Amino acid sequence: MLIIIFLCICILYMLFFTNDNFTDTNINNNINNNIELVIARYNENLSWINDDLFKNHPNIIYNKGVNGYFTINNLTKNIVKLDNLGKCDGTYLYHIINNYDKLANITVFLPGSVNIKNKYTKTKILIEELEKYNDTVFVGAKYNNVKNDLYNFKLDDWVTSDDNNKMLNPESKLELSAIRPFGLWYENKFGDYHSTYISYEGIIGISKNDILQHPKSYYENLYSELSNSSNPEVGHYIERSWEAVFKPKNAKYIHY
Repeated sequence: MLIIIFLCICILYMLFFTNDNFTDTNINNNINNNIELVIARYNENLSWINDDLFKNHPNIIYNKGVNGYFTINNLTKNIVKLDNLGKCDGTYLYHIINNYDKLANITVFLPGSVNIKNKYTKTKILIEELEKYNDTVFVGAKYNNVKNDLYNFKLDDWVTSDDNNKMLNPESKLELSAIRPFGLWYENKFGDYHSTYISYEGIIGISKNDILQHPKSYYENLYSELSNSSNPEVGHYIERSWEAVFKPKNAKYIHY
């Protein structure tokens, strides 16, 4: 009888405590929690998150669309439903405000339309550089002085570049900024800060240290200008000002 009991215990041990039953743990050990992806989604399918480039980094998806027809995977930590306000720039600020005390060491902010060729290439460069540099990286266009070079920039109309989003919302009329043009708005927010890089298309990678240089109220003030419209002109101003927003200490700049 004792022999039978002993054999049963051995079988149970083999069934429940062998390495094969800890596959999920082994997979999780490969996840690089140092870098977290924050994805602003409207009507994109997000199938690209299963590509090798993203397979080791957890993601959070902010869904502003009216449906849930998009890809998630075992790296998706959370799905947050938001109203369709503020474009991707508003989503990024929302994430910072609501995760201010629990930010990842590096946050990669991405639009759901990363599948577009130019955006995908830029994202690939960004993530590969972040994995090596482990600090803020800007991949974008170089200017002598962003404020001065684009001082008279303003927009009255703009239509989203993603076809899936355009099908769901083809609006073009912008809610105009209370302060225009761009240079005047920039001076109001950042004074004479000398910014030289713009990462267009909402693709940026920022360290927690750079984000936390500023109080939460600083980001709340910026967010307040984006939270009342689905198509705000200020979103285009902030897109051109992310370097000034964060004022990074040790950023690496990649011309693209």
